[in-house]
Amino acid sequence: MVKHRFWDSRKSILLSIIVTWTALVLAVAMIPALIPLLRSIRFPGANGTDRFVLLTAYPLFICLGCGIATLIILLGLLSDIRKGEIFTLNNVRRLRLISYFGFAIMVACIIGAFIAIPFPLFIFLAMVAGFLALLMRVVKNVIDSARLLKEDADFTI
Repeated sequence: MVKHRFWDSRKSILLSIIVTWTALVLAVAMIPALIPLLRSIRFPGANGTDRFVLLTAYPLFICLGCGIATLIILLGLLSDIRKGEIFTLNNVRRLRLISYFGFAIMVACIIGAFIAIPFPLFIFLAMVAGFLALLMRVVKNVIDSARLLKEDADFTI
């Protein structure tokens, strides 16, 4: 009797692609909405003034740009995984770029913490971005090691 699994890696990759596209569309949609959203924020010290909006918008736009670039790179990575091309030099490069963008987001958030009012928010975002960038470095190193082992095995007779 053949057991049919409800969830498999093909469906998982498809879900990842759908979620990535959704995040990409939402991130691009945030570009024109960011300034009006910042103007509507109301809490002590940040009453939607032009100074608050200006100081907060710069690091957030940098984060948004890096996030969009990361999502585009992730779509390429997921596309290769879907084709069965996992342990490739191209995917190692993609993971390295994703980690660099994560570190760029971390730096933008640290700068944002010093120049903008919502200090705890930027510190939290910096910590999350830094952790995820470090995690991507570890995954990149694992994929690169597996790639080298695969190449070795491919050349073994």
